[in-house]
Amino acid sequence: MRLVRLIVFALIGLAALALVVVKLNYGGGQPYPDVSTAPLRNDVEVAIELPFPPGMVAVGPKGEVYYTYHPFHAPQDHTDALLFAWREGQSLPVAQALGDRLHGIFGITVDSRGWIWAVRPGAMEGRPTEVLAINPASGEITFEFQFADGEGGFAQDLRVSDDLRHVYLADTGLLRFTSASLIVLNTQSRNARSVLVDHESTAPQNWLMRRTDGSPYRLGYGLVTFQVGVDGLEITDDGDWLTYATMTHDSVFRVPTALLNDPEVSREALEAAVERIGPAPMSDGIALDQNGAVILTDVENGGLMRLVDGALTTLVRDDAIDWADSVAVAPNGDIWFTDSALTTLLDQFGNPPSRAEIDAAAPFAIYRLPAP
Repeated sequence: MRLVRLIVFALIGLAALALVVVKLNYGGGQPYPDVSTAPLRNDVEVAIELPFPPGMVAVGPKGEVYYTYHPFHAPQDHTDALLFAWREGQSLPVAQALGDRLHGIFGITVDSRGWIWAVRPGAMEGRPTEVLAINPASGEITFEFQFADGEGGFAQDLRVSDDLRHVYLADTGLLRFTSASLIVLNTQSRNARSVLVDHESTAPQNWLMRRTDGSPYRLGYGLVTFQVGVDGLEITDDGDWLTYATMTHDSVFRVPTALLNDPEVSREALEAAVERIGPAPMSDGIALDQNGAVILTDVENGGLMRLVDGALTTLVRDDAIDWADSVAVAPNGDIWFTDSALTTLLDQFGNPPSRAEIDAAAPFAIYRLPAP
């Protein structure tokens, strides 16, 4: 019995030591300075009310609006419809017959033809990551690509070049436990490669993000600080630059698409071509407006910020917004963005809420800021 007790005490000691190591390596961070300003606008409106928290929103070349439910809340447990078009005041399911093929989609975007592209990161579900293109008119998959096991496991956003030859993805990594990177997928050769892996522009910095109520955002009862790698990205209108932002980072960057598209470019040359555009809030999604201004979600303050000529200002904020997630700019200048309610509904280990918890917090919203 004495030997058993010694073994038990030893195991408890090892477990305690492991927790201390995790806390020291992944549970720190300095509070991020509040970079918000007085809001420039106060006319944001709830455009769509939903029974489940939204995830991504995307707008097509003709102004068509599409959105998803956020996969962190396991919407597939409660509904068969996971991808929607918003038309004439109604939410219409898109490609509902695809069923499980749409389960777990994160980023969505719309290409120059009006097809919807989606990424299904696989690491959290033990399957390969997929990129899908869907014709919303027919509901059919028009392109699909499956990454090799272990590649692109946390790819959470994507954009498609106007010529449809390249898909750019942001792989956030798993907090600070795994590497973050950009991914370039050539749709013709069907080759994908990770670039800027753990680069200073794609890896999270050691900031302590706060929730909109001001409390620090940690997981595991304080063991792990919520710090996320590169997430939001957007292509400039001329197609020459990919603009991107890392969620837990103080800056926005851009890199030439010509170099991203060249599989022969050296790591050193690509890294040397990265340019800092200006400061950033703790942001999840980004977009570019018609004037080239960078629009960023401000997850700490429940709103949007605008970066112009290196100057960052708050565009809009609303105390009702928990987690400003995805943002898209329509051809007419309207700005659409989602509140995915991540800190409100996810528990200390990132587990999804129950249906009763979802119903108690409903309705959820997609917001629209009208064109000025």
